[in-house]
Amino acid sequence: MFLPALGLLVALVSCYRQPVLPEHPVARVGNAWLSLPVLQASMPSGLTSGDSAEMARKRIRSWVNNQVLLQKAESNLGEEAEAEIGRKIDEYRQSLVIYYYEEQLTRKLLDTVVPDKEIEDYYNANPNQFILKSDIVRCRFAKLPVEASSAGEIRTLLFADSMSSQDLFKLAGLCGNESGNYFLDGDTWLFFSDLLKEIPIQAYNRQDFLKEHRKIELESGGYVYFLNILDFKVKDMVSPLSFENQRIRNIILNLRKKELLRKIEADLMEDAKSAGLVEIY
Repeated sequence: MFLPALGLLVALVSCYRQPVLPEHPVARVGNAWLSLPVLQASMPSGLTSGDSAEMARKRIRSWVNNQVLLQKAESNLGEEAEAEIGRKIDEYRQSLVIYYYEEQLTRKLLDTVVPDKEIEDYYNANPNQFILKSDIVRCRFAKLPVEASSAGEIRTLLFADSMSSQDLFKLAGLCGNESGNYFLDGDTWLFFSDLLKEIPIQAYNRQDFLKEHRKIELESGGYVYFLNILDFKVKDMVSPLSFENQRIRNIILNLRKKELLRKIEADLMEDAKSAGLVEIY
């Protein structure tokens, strides 16, 4: 969210606009002071002492530059500009108050349980929303040093047309012992472009490659690669449900949230009218 960052910016810009010297001052421009606690609160964690010192210098320079510009701008603003700024601040505050109130209500009232049947029904009713923009695959692959003693056994297991849970457990153990990189979850869809970052395949026409290749073995840079493509979907096809499951869940929850907020707003309006709080002239 942008709100914490905005709060920090406000603190750095105007928190100590006062003639009184604050405790642990770091910099001053006119009557505005930057204190050490405010500076420290703006610093990211995990920095080395050298990086922290350099970051602090940059933050101080930035604060000073902003204050010089801000104070010059404020001294030259006309009444009309001041009024416009005040109006926008009021509007922004109102938006924030409503936003936080709605967030509190939805956290309390929104039903976040989305049954698999509801996800499936939405998927079937809206196929045009799930057209692939990239090729995806289900696969298993392993990257092993060329001298790996278990390479032959790994190859046999990984290229098998069917695999029991016992075989999969054995394969994971062998791959782990060889200190290689591997992916064995054949039920999970991956972007083919991400797979190509792991395996040095020359696929000039990716769709043709996927249609013509399933079990691939190659050697490059001191490593041997085994890839078993179990299934694939190419660009412009309808994406599989399992690939869209979380996205559909988020869509359904967002629709529920909108409907809940619409109902809350309508109920509040009716209550306000019944209490005589609303008059339109």
